[in-house]
Amino acid sequence: MASRMKAQIDENIAPALAKALDCLVEANGHNVIHVTDLHARGTPDTQLFIRAAEFGVDIHVTHDHHHRSQEEKEAISESQLLVFVLEKSWMPHSFFEKASRLVHWWPRIMQGSESLQRPGIYMVPWRTESRRFIRVA
Repeated sequence: MASRMKAQIDENIAPALAKALDCLVEANGHNVIHVTDLHARGTPDTQLFIRAAEFGVDIHVTHDHHHRSQEEKEAISESQLLVFVLEKSWMPHSFFEKASRLVHWWPRIMQGSESLQRPGIYMVPWRTESRRFIRVA
């Protein structure tokens, strides 16, 4: 990757997964944090998005489907964030299955930080055969 990338993992995903991803990407100068490293649990998503730029966050990964709220879309737009939403099909899987699949998708997420249109909300499919993100907003 040409530039440094900082991602935050939403509180609806385990903090341990953010730590594991951070260990994997730090050698390339990137950083992955959990939102609870910066904010109190339960902080409204709009605040997470608005303050993302202040903390140098480029990417937000979540299970939430933010494309439904106009207020959240505006906050994402204001912060020029890329939001990656894990499809609902991720929900029933175990922690380790999700961890494995997110590690699989992570290089594409990092590439997306360089090439995808900002701001934007992109769906991350569970199935890896698709090999692409679906823009939802």
